[in-house]
Amino acid sequence: MKSKQILIAVSLMSAVMGSHSVLAATIDVTYAGSANFGSGAVGYYNGLVAPNPNSNTNLVGVGIGGNSFTSANLAYDFSSTGQFNTWCVDIYHWLKNGSVTYTVDTGASLATSLSTLRPGTPDGTTRVSQLGQLANQVYSTVDTKNESAAFQLAVWAITYGDTEGGLYRINTTNTGFKVDSGTATSTYGVLADTWLHNLSSAATTRNYKLTYLNDGLVNNTQDMVVFTAVTTPPKLITVPEPTTLALLGLGLAGLGFSRRKFVS
Repeated sequence: MKSKQILIAVSLMSAVMGSHSVLAATIDVTYAGSANFGSGAVGYYNGLVAPNPNSNTNLVGVGIGGNSFTSANLAYDFSSTGQFNTWCVDIYHWLKNGSVTYTVDTGASLATSLSTLRPGTPDGTTRVSQLGQLANQVYSTVDTKNESAAFQLAVWAITYGDTEGGLYRINTTNTGFKVDSGTATSTYGVLADTWLHNLSSAATTRNYKLTYLNDGLVNNTQDMVVFTAVTTPPKLITVPEPTTLALLGLGLAGLGFSRRKFVS
């Protein structure tokens, strides 16, 4: 989510979204526009959502899509190229332009925050698990403006939405997370709703790890998640020891001698 202003959040929400362990690892990042999949920023769609930094119930205009950050810290797997995409999991603060310092945290920490912000069922642990499920099923296909917006909507729906008939929805009536009619019927809104509808049945296309970025009790920007592809270790190939090779050679030589003797 992108906006021109920063909102001082309600204290309860600030305390919850800002909870993190002392002396946790951090990363300094600089906002670099909308999500960038290798050929430049794809941009945002303008839409109305609720809740948002201005209200828990009223629809307010936001930019819908992923965000791009740059960092001189290449030590993390997600930041190793100096640029990475993030997805908002905090709709109670505006995204800050410029540079910020994030705490690098885990999905378990995000689950704790969500369980407090969205008490009841699904709990935070389930929501975080479903974020990973969404990424494993569709994230490898996300590289356009429509897909970026759809993925962000789906992330918001899983993070804050209420389930309807066991499903998260992108619509104008959801009591947890709702959008305006234009967003609900847009190409990206329909795509997000389709992804959510197939969440428990779609095949996994690739495995991703979730990293939770939050700015602690400062709360002057949005908390984010990063999805990093998990590289499958190559299969180990056993190389015979020299003595094994020698024995194998003797065995083959003996076999050849026996064969020649048999047919002579």
